Amino acid sequence: MTPEQATALKTTLESMFEHIAEKESIIEDLEQIERIQQEIGSTVPSQLRHYLQRRSYTKALDFLKDDSAGDSN
Repeated sequence: MTPEQATALKTTLESMFEHIAEKESIIEDLEQIERIQQEIGSTVPSQLRHYLQRRSYTKALDFLKDDSAGDSN
């Protein structure tokens, strides 16, 4: 999974949770998550893949946030 793909997934998950908070539709977010999952395929870390397959999106977002915290630019 490239850094760009990780950022796109993180952004989409954050958007989905914002839409949930605003009681808005999350269909587009879910479709985007599915597209990203297909794109990253087997290159995704196994723990993140598990979260995404189980639709544990809060845990997936936490994983991405924790992972990006370790990457200093």
